[in-house]
Amino acid sequence: MEDIMKKANIQGLTLITIFLLTIFGFFIFTFVTPSKSMSLLENRNLAQRPDLNSENLLTGEYSKRFEQYYNDQFPMRDTFIETNSRINKNFLRQNIIDDVYVSDDGYLLSKIAEGTSADAKKIASGINELADRLAKKNIGVYTALMPNKPTMMENKFPSYFPSYGQKNMDLLYKELDENTHPIDSRATLEKHMNEDYMFFYSDHHWQAKAAFYAYQNVMSEIIDKENMKDPISQYNDYSWELKGKPFYGSDARKTTSANAKKADKILVAELKENHKPYVMKWGIKSRSGLYNTDFLTMEDLYTNRYQAYLGGDFAQLTITNPNQTNNKKLLVIKDSYANAFVQFLVPHYKEIHVLDLRHYNKMPIEKYVDENKIDQIVLLNNINSIFVTPALTNFNHPGQGENQ
Repeated sequence: MEDIMKKANIQGLTLITIFLLTIFGFFIFTFVTPSKSMSLLENRNLAQRPDLNSENLLTGEYSKRFEQYYNDQFPMRDTFIETNSRINKNFLRQNIIDDVYVSDDGYLLSKIAEGTSADAKKIASGINELADRLAKKNIGVYTALMPNKPTMMENKFPSYFPSYGQKNMDLLYKELDENTHPIDSRATLEKHMNEDYMFFYSDHHWQAKAAFYAYQNVMSEIIDKENMKDPISQYNDYSWELKGKPFYGSDARKTTSANAKKADKILVAELKENHKPYVMKWGIKSRSGLYNTDFLTMEDLYTNRYQAYLGGDFAQLTITNPNQTNNKKLLVIKDSYANAFVQFLVPHYKEIHVLDLRHYNKMPIEKYVDENKIDQIVLLNNINSIFVTPALTNFNHPGQGENQ
């Protein structure tokens, strides 16, 4: 009996020792390896090692920040996250992960929360007021609300996990006045939803092809209302090619690649006709062309390759077209859905100004229009972002209040 107890004590001590060594090993490993500044998988900055001083120790701030640092810098954190996702998928058979529905055909779909009439009225009032003021200056405002991926694929959601993009669009269009020139591209896109490469499987954005079909719808309306003589670009005016390395987009960063049946590639559209390069300017920087191809070849599979379109989201961006002689200036007020879209507008204008009100904060929009002698405005946001991001319609005090 004594031998059995002794053996049990030795086994218990061995297990405790292994456990403590493992914890201590992870602790040491965390300290001797360089801290990561960002997680591409989670799309966020990671906590860094806190400074050790008497004030932080006395207030308890050091222990709180160290706990967050240790959690964020835990060895093989991304591997553990993906392993957990694989367990949820293969053993628990979950098809809803972090508010993303994994459809049978491979699309990852983030649900859109149900908006209210009050929400729609508040959003529309800002757009209506801006359009009314600018109409007196003979400046046309065109409201091009875009149906995003969950809206165009709403039929894929199960009844127990509904999405409300279609309803929200109907609510908002109902409240927009005539001067806002509402343009609905749902029917246009629906005609092409059986085609490949309309939307990404693993990212919440659209591909350039869907953006092009929406452009044809929007620009047709502008040309008609503004008596412009420009022809609408046709699909065959462009070459279309999937370029760069495969990637897993924003929806896959929520579910991890374990639930992403298909990786994506960026569809690049290039005008076949010879033309002088367009020039992009932001701040003191500039670049020829409308793509930043660096994002196409970055190694990490979770790289946001959608940033290849224009180079991502800038607070303020100007695109000059040296081939155009009409001297017309367009202002696009946008979210990221416009990044794949703007390239198709460029041939029609001498200059395009692009403002992202989630980041821009210099002056009211009406003042910007006056100072830059803008001729027309396109409001281009996807239906989800305009409901959840008040900054996108904060035309009088951009940069103040809630931003996403």
